[in-house]
Order: sequence, then C-alpha cells, then structure tokens
Amino acid sequence: MQSKVPRPAQPVEAVIDAVLSASRVLVAIAARSLSDVGEEVTLTQYRTLIVLASRGPQNLAGLAEAVGVTPATATRMCDRLVKKDLIERRAEPDDRRHVHLTLTKKGLALVSKVTRRRRREIEAIVKSIEPREQAILVQALGRFASAAGEVPELDWSTGWDL
Repeated sequence: MQSKVPRPAQPVEAVIDAVLSASRVLVAIAARSLSDVGEEVTLTQYRTLIVLASRGPQNLAGLAEAVGVTPATATRMCDRLVKKDLIERRAEPDDRRHVHLTLTKKGLALVSKVTRRRRREIEAIVKSIEPREQAILVQALGRFASAAGEVPELDWSTGWDL
C-alpha cells in the first residue's frame, strides 16, 4: 500500500492557515480579557464598543454594517448595551429620527480595561519572538488589518487614561 505524502500548501493556503492559527490564539485572549470585566459582554457586543471607540458615533445602519450583523440584531444588541450604560443614543437636534450611538464613560472605561489586559497578554507572546521577526509581524499584521478596513490602534486608543 502506498503512503500519501502530504502536498505542500499553496502560498495563499499557508497564509490562511497561519491567520486561522493566530486568530484562535487571539480569540482565546479576547475571551479571557472579557471574563475579567464586571459587565457581561459578548464578543459581538465588545466589537460594537470597539467600533464606536475607533470610528466615533455611528447610526444604527452604519454600526450594523461595521459589526457585520443585521440592523435588527444591532438594535437588540444596542438595547442591551444601553441598559448596561455602555452606550447611549443621541438624537440629532434638527431631526430626532436620526439617532447616533456613542460610548458612555462606562463603555469607554470597559474598552480601556479590556484593551490593557489584551495588550499585556499579547506583549508576553510578542516578547518571545525575535526583534527581526517582530518587525515582519508588524508589517504583515498592519497590512492584514488595513485590508480588512480596521482603524489603526494608535489612531483611536491614545488618551484613554480615564
């Protein structure tokens, strides 16, 4: 019987596999960092808070699109986040039908706390990588995040010391 020799992965497949492996690590870090906060917040709710922190006030349709949920799902999620005092709805002064969603101080504090925890865990991992490889990682992950439409961390997290 002939044994099968594994076929080398195609370059794009190898990149996808590497990103999937890294995403599993990052999801685990995300889950642990959310478990530390007093509020019960799902990953999708946290992503909503991040969108508001990084992109500023959003209308419901824009927020739903940015988070990747339907407007109906975004409405229910925002209702929960409003009840937890993590976001607030603000009507436009000239047209009360137009509502913008914004972070509250409590929401911003939660994002800041979770981000600090994630940074500590990621720092521990990154310190185990050689500096030369760290530079390559910065470039590759920056391009990945940019291709996904993510706002660079430094553009929105500066000044969070509450």
